[in-house]
Amino acid sequence: MKLSNGNQVSWQRVGPAKVWRISTIGRLLACAAIVLPLVGVLPARADNLSQMLYDVYDNNPDIRAEEAALDASRADTLKAASAYAPTINATTGHSFVEERLKVGGRERTRTTQYGLNLSHRLFNGFQTRNNLVRSKYAERSSEYQVRNKERQILLEAVKAYMDVYAARKMINLRRRYLANLEDQRRATNARIRAGELTRTDLSKVEALVYRARASLEGASADLGAAVARYEALVGYKPAELVFPQMPVSYVPQSVEEAEQKAVRMHPDLRASRANVKASEYAVKAAQGAFLPTLDVNGEVNKNFASSQAETNKAEGSFSLRLSLPIFDGGARMADVQKARAERNQQQYASNSMTARIRADAKEQYLRNRAAQVAMKQAAAEVKAARALLHGIKIEEKAGQRSFLDILDAEVSLLDAEELEIYSKADSIIAIYSFLAATGQLTVSGARKAQLQYAPEAVAAMAHAEQVNRPDPHPVKKAGPRTADDPWNGLR
Repeated sequence: MKLSNGNQVSWQRVGPAKVWRISTIGRLLACAAIVLPLVGVLPARADNLSQMLYDVYDNNPDIRAEEAALDASRADTLKAASAYAPTINATTGHSFVEERLKVGGRERTRTTQYGLNLSHRLFNGFQTRNNLVRSKYAERSSEYQVRNKERQILLEAVKAYMDVYAARKMINLRRRYLANLEDQRRATNARIRAGELTRTDLSKVEALVYRARASLEGASADLGAAVARYEALVGYKPAELVFPQMPVSYVPQSVEEAEQKAVRMHPDLRASRANVKASEYAVKAAQGAFLPTLDVNGEVNKNFASSQAETNKAEGSFSLRLSLPIFDGGARMADVQKARAERNQQQYASNSMTARIRADAKEQYLRNRAAQVAMKQAAAEVKAARALLHGIKIEEKAGQRSFLDILDAEVSLLDAEELEIYSKADSIIAIYSFLAATGQLTVSGARKAQLQYAPEAVAAMAHAEQVNRPDPHPVKKAGPRTADDPWNGLR
């Protein structure tokens, strides 16, 4: 039988079933008819900074390790809170006694005992309360430590992302430059044969070719190292990377505002403050050991005996005990002195960290401003270098410039374009370094950001927020996000 496209289709009966055999060409055309319409529908995979940072937050083992430490701190808080509850114990026992009688024979007695004991400390100098509050502040410090580790890892991921992006741009630039030099070498040989140029011009071109090849190898090595760092942090190799959008709305207008924001939001400093509060309650708990303790205890027991001499009986008891410490060789005073020393240590460390974070926020703010200016200046330099090269080429045709001037102008343009690539990468790293220095670089405090260089993305985000506002405290969830989701992990 023939299909409408001319392919042969035959079938034969094998047992109770029919088997259709389509020619090889027919199968290929059928597959192509299914796959080709999908080529225009499925977009090429492209990683953006938002997607990558979410993946790092979901899967990075260093962040998971800090979260495990937070779980341990929460368990300590639960243990401290359990001191408010009474302690209940159930007991049971069985005994067998064999006694030889004087009149002859033996007497065996089996006794089974059941008991229930309840004890509770009513007062211990407020040590239970102070230990519980101390544990809560320690847990809060662990939460900020998770946020601080997240801040550090995300900043490393931003640097790895921009390293890969810049290395790829650099390779493409140097490949184009090398191809241009190869064309110029061939053109130079032709002009030497025509008597327009000399061997000196050819030597200059060849020297630039050798340098361009070495630079291309260096760029390839840089790309390999950057890809390795990216894969180690993210867990997969980078696809096509796009230039990220800048969350400029989170950059204040002055250095003073930057310092205030850092002091208010930096997770490392907030963890230090929580440690100071925890150490203060540790001092109170140590001082509570000098106060009396009051305990209550109740017990119920019941015995079942197999001997007639031993009757079944039940008994219960209740006691209230007050204990006042008098002398212990100075152990309690030593505990108080140790707790006070640790509190002073935490306080001094917090003061030092405050000064250091202020200085770091100021430095990163100024570096960010300088990086943004450098990026604009680099773009202007590329524009001027291109105009210079174009003008020298025109003047060379008119006999006012030499061929070597063109080569020098091309080198200047290459340097300017390389500087532009690095300045773009530095501008992104600088702004995210500032956000990390002020404690704003976090996924767990997600919020939409006003973005630069993409007005259409800003409009789309504003419409999306009106239709479906995101949860200000989203639940951490692993998995891919949409590729057009801009970075909204800032607070």
